[in-house]
Amino acid sequence: MTPSRQGARSLDLRAVEARTQAIGHELFAAAKRRHAQLSVLNRWTRQVLSWSLQDPAAKVALLRFIDVLPGLPDDRAIARHLHDYFPTADLRLPAALRLGSSLAASRLLTPRAVAGVVRESVERVASQFIAPPHDAAIGRLIRRLASQGLTCSLDVLGEQVLTEAEADDYLQRYQRLLALLASSYDGLDGPLQPPSCGPAINLSIKPSALTPRFDPICPQRSLEQACRRLEPLLQHAGQVGALVNLDMEQCELRDLTLALARHLLVHSTAAARARLGLVVQAYLRDAEPSVDALLQWLAGHERALTVRLVKGAYWDFEVAQAARRHWPSPVYEDKADSDLAFERLTRRLLAADGLVTTAIASHNVRSVAHAMAAAEELGLAKDRLEFQLLYGMGEALQDAIRARGYPVRVYTPVGELIPGMAYLVRRLLENTANESFLRQDLLQERSVDELLAPPLPSGPPAARVPSSGLSEALVSVGEPPADFSREAQREAFAHALQAVQRRLGRRHPLWIGDGQASGASALEARNPANPQQVLGLVDQGGAEELERAVRSAQAAQASWARTSAQERAGWLRRAAALLREQRAELAAWEILEVGKTWREADMDVVEAVEYLEYYSAAMERLAPGRPLPQFPGERNLYRYQPRGVAAVIAPWNFPLAILTGMASAAQAAGNTVVQKPAERSSLAAWHLMRLLREAGLPPGVVQCVPGPGEEIGAALVAHPAVAQILFTGSRAVGLSIIAAASRVRPGQRWVKRVVAEMGGKNALIIDEDADLDAAIRGALHSAFGYGGQKCSAASRLIVHERVYDRVLARLAAAADRLVVGDPSDPATEIGPLIEASAQRRLREALAHAREAGSVAYAYPDARLPRDGYFVGPALAADLPPSDAVAREELFGPLLCVFRAEDFAQALELANDSDYALTGGVYSRSPAHLRLAIEAFDVGNLYLNRPITGALVGRQPFGGHRLSGLGTKAGGPDYLLQLLTPKTICTDTTTHGAPLDESGGG
Repeated sequence: MTPSRQGARSLDLRAVEARTQAIGHELFAAAKRRHAQLSVLNRWTRQVLSWSLQDPAAKVALLRFIDVLPGLPDDRAIARHLHDYFPTADLRLPAALRLGSSLAASRLLTPRAVAGVVRESVERVASQFIAPPHDAAIGRLIRRLASQGLTCSLDVLGEQVLTEAEADDYLQRYQRLLALLASSYDGLDGPLQPPSCGPAINLSIKPSALTPRFDPICPQRSLEQACRRLEPLLQHAGQVGALVNLDMEQCELRDLTLALARHLLVHSTAAARARLGLVVQAYLRDAEPSVDALLQWLAGHERALTVRLVKGAYWDFEVAQAARRHWPSPVYEDKADSDLAFERLTRRLLAADGLVTTAIASHNVRSVAHAMAAAEELGLAKDRLEFQLLYGMGEALQDAIRARGYPVRVYTPVGELIPGMAYLVRRLLENTANESFLRQDLLQERSVDELLAPPLPSGPPAARVPSSGLSEALVSVGEPPADFSREAQREAFAHALQAVQRRLGRRHPLWIGDGQASGASALEARNPANPQQVLGLVDQGGAEELERAVRSAQAAQASWARTSAQERAGWLRRAAALLREQRAELAAWEILEVGKTWREADMDVVEAVEYLEYYSAAMERLAPGRPLPQFPGERNLYRYQPRGVAAVIAPWNFPLAILTGMASAAQAAGNTVVQKPAERSSLAAWHLMRLLREAGLPPGVVQCVPGPGEEIGAALVAHPAVAQILFTGSRAVGLSIIAAASRVRPGQRWVKRVVAEMGGKNALIIDEDADLDAAIRGALHSAFGYGGQKCSAASRLIVHERVYDRVLARLAAAADRLVVGDPSDPATEIGPLIEASAQRRLREALAHAREAGSVAYAYPDARLPRDGYFVGPALAADLPPSDAVAREELFGPLLCVFRAEDFAQALELANDSDYALTGGVYSRSPAHLRLAIEAFDVGNLYLNRPITGALVGRQPFGGHRLSGLGTKAGGPDYLLQLLTPKTICTDTTTHGAPLDESGGG
């Protein structure tokens, strides 16, 4: 008999509900006899939680202050931040914080005294939820819990790992904890051994802490790295008879964590001797089919597992993540839906007893009562079901459950109190959420009957899509990036790569006029990861082909300008749909032609689609013109008209996004376009042209003439029929275009408009109070994403001297674990540079850095692939800020690191540049962030996030100084660069009397 059939036949849901109500009332009564509340919170914690519930603004300030507190280096910094976060008396603060803030501001108390008050206050809260990590303290905790008939599951805090050494240290802490648990339980006499469901010795471990890269895009490598560290722990667990739980984290790691459990159950001899546990999050919409698949797999492989059922602890993260990525929300958005799913999963897991041992982890009395009722209805012994509660949050409920004869385990985070703040913040967020059970209980907003009432399902998900909050005056687009946590998405990408590789070596003609044409010569497109591999031949234009293209564009200009904005938008949207349909194939071409990794290639196609959609919608809004004041006897109109033929000269590093963005903006505005793509990305440009033609754009509206920049690009810029030039590329070429465009040539009847984006030498500041985990991840991504081959990439890192040594050491270790290799392998994080000259330039710069300063880290050459233009990540230190390597754009994975005495000096160093493109700050000082907003002179400023990856419409992109002319791609002003405004004033009087359409006169 399968578990599903057993559950379906055995459970009478009406009977289960009746018992749920009876048991629930009994639990409430027993808990309230133990204490007036279900959680025995100390006085300070209750005050903080109650206060947070009633003042959302103060809650945000408090949680941010608690989050930054562990990173503050001294008493003075604590006093300064306290005043920064709580600057006025308007916030309703607990007495200690209110007093500390006012004394810090008035300087009536020394920083040391203020810091002492704050630390003591926060430690009071932390000690409610976190157990200290010292062996003696843990031993006392285990004995105290055992004396109450309770077991525990220990979880080591601080599991964010960025380096291999940090992952090793995390594992060693668990090994020590396992030994301590074993000795502590061995020391208990028989009568003192607490009842348990499964082994008393129990650990909870996050798989992402087992390796610096637990990434679903490369599941096999992630599993190998995680297993390498988990095997010794499981071996130890088997020797002492322990259970190891694999905790669940964010949704995108769920399937990878399940795969890790399955792999261990089948292939690990250590796992066979130990017991393995897994967490199921009921708030995920697809949790139930996922559990069904797991149960089917367990039955088929004759394996057993312990399952801890939770609601889920990352709800806010999941909702925000899905919104930012335009993904469907993976979680139920209504608490009642999560509660219903929890109850269905409870019944499903209990019915599968034998395959799984169920642990119900909830402080919701109804959920607990429902599990007991379902277990009774199924006839399960009480030692086949365990209840788990959070440390410090359920003593009254623990007693009530134990009194009914069920085992209770306390999930206990272990760590230093102040550094454990990240966990504490998450607990506080959960427990002060609008619909949390503790909120209802603390504020006594609902009766027992209401709390025990069956949850009612909400409406369908489609009716519950959150609003973007945009005003109608703004244009919003959103193409979801690929979700590589989904196996189907990974397989689609892999199949697209294979399909493209079967079509290599073909010839690609020019797109001129109404058809294709042969070029004056052909360029061999080669794979920079494997230069011997010819991807195809791309015809190159000469003077004759260029002249034909410009004349064709000139002939089509008048008709295209007369075409309505709506019609033009329709063609561009059809092109966007075609790009969307062939997205994986286009990304595959980019992986092979310009060395982008899977995610980078996918995002480039996403951005191209968004540009087509964004500029179409933006032009439709601009088409009616702007309103002007109207007076009797006159009618005033303000309209826009196209400028004329546009030359689009694009770079290779974003082969579809930038080319599509510049060209689609010009086309949406009513200009015809001649594209000159970079030679190194000619294949990607060819496929874009193919899709634009398939979309039905009229002949002459868009054409493509690949060729050498010094020939085709220069001739386009100089051509008298070209009215405007849109360029993205190097500073040298951009300045030469601006100079050439300023000349008026014979037959030219306009001043050419130039839109130029010309690179950067971008700085990222790490302040003394920064979240160093986030800052180092951000620096890695900003400096080494796509091998640093982005104009927005971080090439200068400016670090406050108090954290400089720590940051440099961790950054070097984190860079060392990066995977450099062929980007067609999804495990690769850094692919090749674009060509041999780029490789040579970076090697020369690194050699110079060794002479002029020092090299704090260089990726070992022995680990680089033999073929291809590969250069590993490197960190240069001790360079003079005036050194060429520190000032000139290199376009590669070399990051110059500087030390700053304070934040003011850091800003001064950051601004000391010819460029002003992107910049970033990692800081948790409100005052410093405000100063950066005012004083950091860049076009795009990023606070507490990486400085690359601007999104169309959300972060319009572009710089000034020698980074560009101040235009913002993907922003509300961009199309205005490609249009000429026209004012029309009509006299509506007849014989001096105003006869307006409104009826005047």
